[in-house]
Amino acid sequence: MAQFSNEKLQRVLQTIAHEEGNSFTYDAAEIETEARYSSSRYTNLPIKLLTIFGGFLATLFFMGFLFSTGLYNSTVALLVFGVAFIVGSEVISRLRHDLLLDAVSVSLNITGYLLFGMGVSELNSDVTLALLLAGIAAIFIVVSGSMVLLFLATLVFWGSLVSLPLIFEMPELLYVHVGVMAAILVYLSLHEARLIAQHPRLNKLYAPVRIGSVFSFIGLLILLAHHTLLPEKLEYLWVASLLLIVALLVVLRRIMHDNGVTDSKTQTIVYTCCIALLAPTILTPSLAGALLVVLASFYIGHHLSFIVGLLALGYFIILYYYNLQLTLLAKSGILVLTGCLFLGGLYLLNRYLRNHAN
Repeated sequence: MAQFSNEKLQRVLQTIAHEEGNSFTYDAAEIETEARYSSSRYTNLPIKLLTIFGGFLATLFFMGFLFSTGLYNSTVALLVFGVAFIVGSEVISRLRHDLLLDAVSVSLNITGYLLFGMGVSELNSDVTLALLLAGIAAIFIVVSGSMVLLFLATLVFWGSLVSLPLIFEMPELLYVHVGVMAAILVYLSLHEARLIAQHPRLNKLYAPVRIGSVFSFIGLLILLAHHTLLPEKLEYLWVASLLLIVALLVVLRRIMHDNGVTDSKTQTIVYTCCIALLAPTILTPSLAGALLVVLASFYIGHHLSFIVGLLALGYFIILYYYNLQLTLLAKSGILVLTGCLFLGGLYLLNRYLRNHAN
């Protein structure tokens, strides 16, 4: 067997080879190269986030320079420069993996989207603007090879689609986005291994598209949490909550199945506790959505999206209790009851795990 610099990877392959027998063959060098690449995408994530921030600051200065030249007076120039910058950002990202070039690439990409959006907005058609930006972002997701640019394209794609119900002054259509985005998030989380193993391209797409979808989903939840600021009144919030609760139950079902919880009585208790916990928040879908992000991210071990989900959950909980039209004593009672419910769930879980271990 070939030697690996990664001892953990070597032990995993040895275990698989032992279980599969002599019929198991693999390319040691290729597996090690791919493992290093996948690991670097996560270990360098803070650097990539700083790159995005630096690119954003550079974009502000660059946009100021372009406006000083009078570029904003020409719609054609805005469109041409916008497309050129978007294409140029991808070309630069493919030249060499370098921190400076990454910052330039991100800056050009953001500037390109802004210039293109400003150019199309001169046509006085918000629908055309949203659809064109979504189309460009979708093409970018298919062809781009940069993790940061894929992340930005995912944000632009979902942001453009979410804007359509607001443009048409039909905010209830946001519930369609809630259902679709929740379904995609659940699918990506529950089928991670199969997706990244199907094709190398899917393996490279998975991480940035998923984290971009998580951020977009959190943004949609924030929009729902502050729906009173929308120009059109948003009704039937319980529809979004029901969709998210169903998605939560699907994730819970997979978690229980993977942990050998097959007893129907135990499953019923878990489902009942989950529904009882979320029932008082039926008109606050943001809580169920944030809990879905936390649970799905914890299930597959994605630390960044888990932390983002926790922060969002904490924010929505504070917002929920702040907006309750109740006395301080009543709010305190609800907090105590909620804490007791969590402790009861923890007790039942520990009890089941002990019985299962015995």
